[in-house]
Amino acid sequence: MDALTDKLNNEEFDLVAVGRALLVDPAWAAKDRDGRLDELKPFSPEVLSSLS
Repeated sequence: MDALTDKLNNEEFDLVAVGRALLVDPAWAAKDRDGRLDELKPFSPEVLSSLS
């Protein structure tokens, strides 16, 4: 866990980008893990207006 905290503190990745990806496609993590990158949906601001 220390390595993860260090990377977060060093701003080595963007959790906002991950959050946006999950808003658009809740199955994003599973698709990424399974290598189904062609199935990922891109983020667009219009998606935020359809969240309930």
